[in-house]
Amino acid sequence: MITLLTVIRKKPEVSTEDFRHFMKYEYGPTYEALPQTLAYVQYHLTDLASDGAEDPIDAIVQISFESQEAMAEALSTDAYKKAHELREQYMRETSVGIHSARVDETITFV
Repeated sequence: MITLLTVIRKKPEVSTEDFRHFMKYEYGPTYEALPQTLAYVQYHLTDLASDGAEDPIDAIVQISFESQEAMAEALSTDAYKKAHELREQYMRETSVGIHSARVDETITFV
């Protein structure tokens, strides 16, 4: 299984309310509908550590696929491509606005 965590920063001109509505009702359901998606979780955040050095983090998304191939298949669908175009209205592009990382190991203490 492959799991990604993606840190997301909204565009400054987009309100938190509009961003969260988009994530819940437009963007997230795209992944829910993809048969390759094993899990998809959105964490909507209030960034408490903002010191002005970077824009606050607005959301973290966790998404899992069975394999690298399944992920590539999902990302090549028309549904994903449409969602990718829609997100350009709400999310900052580049690694500053959308930064994904693969989970290599999960260690749970509690």
